[in-house]
Parts: sequence; C-alpha cells; structure tokens
Amino acid sequence: SCERGIYDTEMFPKRLKKYIHAQKISGKLTSMVEIGRLYPVMESLSPEMQRVSSFMLVREYLEHVPYLSSRFLSMEERSLVAKECIGFEFPAGEVIHISEGRGSIGRGICIILRGTALAMHGKVGNFSERRKRYSIVTAGHTFGVSDVLLEDEHARSKGQIGVITFSRVLFIPRKSVLAALERNQNAWKQCARWKYLLAAMYSSRIESQLAETQPKND
Repeated sequence: SCERGIYDTEMFPKRLKKYIHAQKISGKLTSMVEIGRLYPVMESLSPEMQRVSSFMLVREYLEHVPYLSSRFLSMEERSLVAKECIGFEFPAGEVIHISEGRGSIGRGICIILRGTALAMHGKVGNFSERRKRYSIVTAGHTFGVSDVLLEDEHARSKGQIGVITFSRVLFIPRKSVLAALERNQNAWKQCARWKYLLAAMYSSRIESQLAETQPKND
C-alpha cells in the first residue's frame, strides 16, 4: 500500500531517531521528565515533517482506539490526529483529572504507554463508591474511548487516574477526536456512535446511583 511504502521503510525511522538523538546531545531537546510534549524536538521540524513524524511515532497507539484506527480513517486523517497528541509523564502518587475543570488536563483519551494506575469513570463522593468504579490500567490500556464522546453534562464525562507507578501517557484531546469524526462520518456511524450510546447508558446509571446517595428532604 501507499502507506506502507512511505512509512515502513527502514531508512526513515533510523533517520528520525538519529535526528532526535543529535538534538538531545546538542541540548536542544528539553527534559523528557517535564509534563509537556513527549517529543519536544518535533517543534524544530518543518510542518510536513512534524505531521509525518507524529504519525510514525503514535500510529500503533491510534489502533487502540477503534474509530481512530486504520479500519476507518485514512493515513492523512490519522496523521492530523497524531499531530495533536500530547505526551505526559507522571510520578507515582499523582492524580490525573480528566475534565474541563481547573487543574485538569482537559477531556480526551488516555493511552497508557508505561506504568500502572487506577482509573475511575465519573465523580464519586465516598470511598465505597470509589472502590466499585476503579479499574487497574497498565501499558497498552486505554481510558476514555467512549466517555470522550459524551457531552459535558454527563456524569461519565469526567474521570480520574491515580498513578501507582511512574507512568507515561499519550493523551488525545477531545477536540481532535471530534474533529476526526466530523471529517469522517463513516467512523461515527459504524463505530463511535455505538460507543457513545453505551457510555450514555452507563452515565445514566451513575447519575441514578449518585441521586440515591443524596440526603432526602422530608
């Protein structure tokens, strides 16, 4: 295929890695430990090289998100998403808030590249509720694939990840997800909308549970 011919050659990845290594040695590469872009050197490349390089670096991770995978999106469409991805690194004990509120990273999809964490959908008010909704996520797991499609008023539109061990996370902003689905209606109709409906159903269940825990006025 055209994609394989352009991106699966041995020469390009070698040149890209060599360039990143040279930039790091020369001091032009900022600290990878900082919370920021996972590959800061990308900003020194030309716009076209940024797009191509971004795609090469994250394309395997986009396959973890069904409606952003090669099954539905073209190489060009996936490269546009890839260019908007952000890499974060978090120390053990950090709590990542996924919402539009202050002190959060915003709404989007998290793909765990390294480490172990506890992920929770929605917002809960007590420890017993929290225990029921937490799940363990490790390298290769995704969080928010369905929830990111929900409107802000849904309970599951918010979430958080408690970092257990040092973790590296690839973050796909919600605006990039929605833009991709707007460009490719087939991805929405055949895949994303069903995930939206399922997430909305679970969100309604959470809202009902929260309502039951609220004190009732006599």
